[in-house]
Amino acid sequence: MQLKFSFLYLLIIASLFGGCSKRAAVLDLNDVRMFNPESADQILFLEFRVSQPEKGSLEQISLVSSVSGTGKLKNLRRPVEYPYRIQVVPRYRTSAFEVPMIFEHPLFREVEVPDPSGTITRKKQFASEGSFTMRMQADPNIEKLDFYSLKPGQQPVKIYTLNLKQ
Repeated sequence: MQLKFSFLYLLIIASLFGGCSKRAAVLDLNDVRMFNPESADQILFLEFRVSQPEKGSLEQISLVSSVSGTGKLKNLRRPVEYPYRIQVVPRYRTSAFEVPMIFEHPLFREVEVPDPSGTITRKKQFASEGSFTMRMQADPNIEKLDFYSLKPGQQPVKIYTLNLKQ
């Protein structure tokens, strides 16, 4: 009888902590459309869907599509000024410098809208689902991409990991 209660207790604890685990996925680069392993310079275009089922819960990210193209990436990203952001940190197998990429959070945005007085004002928009596209240079040394949610007044929260397989 004692063994049954111990097992039941362990099962309940495991289910409680199981809900706290961060989501992870694996992307095999050989399955990416138009990816050529022999090409030296390739750009990956990755589209992600972000959702938040309940207000206050962690965001959920899933990879929607991935395409590759030949070329060298130019750093043309504009700075993200809004305090709600998604930070993507590439993790390398080697000791390369990990430069985070910052994206506007698709669930928490601030848009400019015309005011009846003739001025343009900024208005906050909150959504339960959105998407963003990420472009990055393909590198055989990248092991994974870690996604963090950045919100004002809070520490960065890791919400997703995309493991890259080649």
